[in-house]
Amino acid sequence: MNKFLSLIFLYNRASYKKILLILGAIPLCFLAIFLLRIGNPYETSSYMLMERAFGGVWAVLVLIAVNLLGLILVVNSLNGKKALKAAHSTTGYTMRRLHLSPISSYLTIFVYYLAMILIFWGAAIASLYAIGKLGLVMTGATGIDTKLALGLLRTKIGSALIPISHPTVIAFNIVSVLALAGECARSCYLSWHNGTPSAGVVLVIVPMFLIWTYTPESSYTLIAIMIIIIYALFCFGDVLSREKRPKGDPFKVNKYAGLMDLDSDEFDDSVHLAVNSPALHSDSSSSDTSLLQRYGRAAENVERKGLKFVNPGWLRRRFMPLGINMEKSNALFGGCIFVGFAGHLLFFGRYLLQLNVINNSIKGITIDSGLKMPYFWELQQHTYYGYIIAILLVLFIQAYWNYAYYNKETKSVYVMKRLPDRKEYQRTIWISPVIEALSIAGIMVAHTVIDLLMYAVATPEIALYPDYLSHILPF
Repeated sequence: MNKFLSLIFLYNRASYKKILLILGAIPLCFLAIFLLRIGNPYETSSYMLMERAFGGVWAVLVLIAVNLLGLILVVNSLNGKKALKAAHSTTGYTMRRLHLSPISSYLTIFVYYLAMILIFWGAAIASLYAIGKLGLVMTGATGIDTKLALGLLRTKIGSALIPISHPTVIAFNIVSVLALAGECARSCYLSWHNGTPSAGVVLVIVPMFLIWTYTPESSYTLIAIMIIIIYALFCFGDVLSREKRPKGDPFKVNKYAGLMDLDSDEFDDSVHLAVNSPALHSDSSSSDTSLLQRYGRAAENVERKGLKFVNPGWLRRRFMPLGINMEKSNALFGGCIFVGFAGHLLFFGRYLLQLNVINNSIKGITIDSGLKMPYFWELQQHTYYGYIIAILLVLFIQAYWNYAYYNKETKSVYVMKRLPDRKEYQRTIWISPVIEALSIAGIMVAHTVIDLLMYAVATPEIALYPDYLSHILPF
């Protein structure tokens, strides 16, 4: 059998019962909503039957909850029992026996989940159609097909599943389904190596619920599309970057969660040699070589024409506690940057919405009276909350993790305080969070500069106030 089909059938064999259970739960949930809100169809009228039955957010909430439950169940179908996980018996071993690269396995599972989500989607539409038609027949309605179609499209669940008159929602649905399938595949990818499944499925589901429930203006829907695309690309980049990380490491020097495996092919001999036999690679008589230098903790300045260039990434790692889970710290740092960036996209929504109104009002070299682009700072209001929250999160959470690493995980706080340089303990707790906070602040400044350039260049000159440059700052 084809190795790609073997992987699909492997997951299907482990999860087909859960899939069938969800396929049966979708129509039953819709039927329960219909009966609770309508009652006995024989005793009710056919007037706005679909709107009364499936109007509001309840049908949307139930559909998302059932689909989320089904996706999580399928993701965890091959995680194995706790006893097997403790012995490091993972699905990754089976993947390698199929001679599939990790990226090929990820893409194969991505296609599998994409097909499964589309099946759930089709089951929801078919269930609504069948329940609605049966209800209209029982009420003795005439023109059933017309009433059913119009009534379904006027409900939130119908306009979400079949957004005929909302092209931006159609684009949002396509992007969301692809991102959702990618997150499910990424969760499977992490579980193959005893890692913690990703919670990114929920992060994609939440925007879907908000857009489907409130159906905002097109500009805000486009912002949601941009956020999901950026997040999906970030997660796919995380999968690609994992293939370049050191595999194995039984001493947990690097503590890359989710990459520990017993297969000998997963271990990097150079890493073992550096940990177990340092004498083979270093001259003990050399005075300028130390353990800190060999493990990247010594000061290594890059000099070029007399100038010293500091690498922020190296500087951040230098002041992290040696052996801390860098993957967890990188996830926090990246997540905080994403929170700040997503919050600042509010400026783009406001600006694009107003720019569209201005472009429609320009006739030749004239513009409708009283129509101007708002001042830059008015568009920037409340857009920095995301970056402020991100700075506070990365500053205090990372500092707490560093503190907990010394005081709770490794119990090495006593050793750190007895080092010749007694400030090393405080430095490794606070300096790396401060560096991350300053980096986020720098990104915020760069983002604001990009906003200003777009505001000044893309806005028609006739729509700008003469003193717009004096209102860039709030003072």
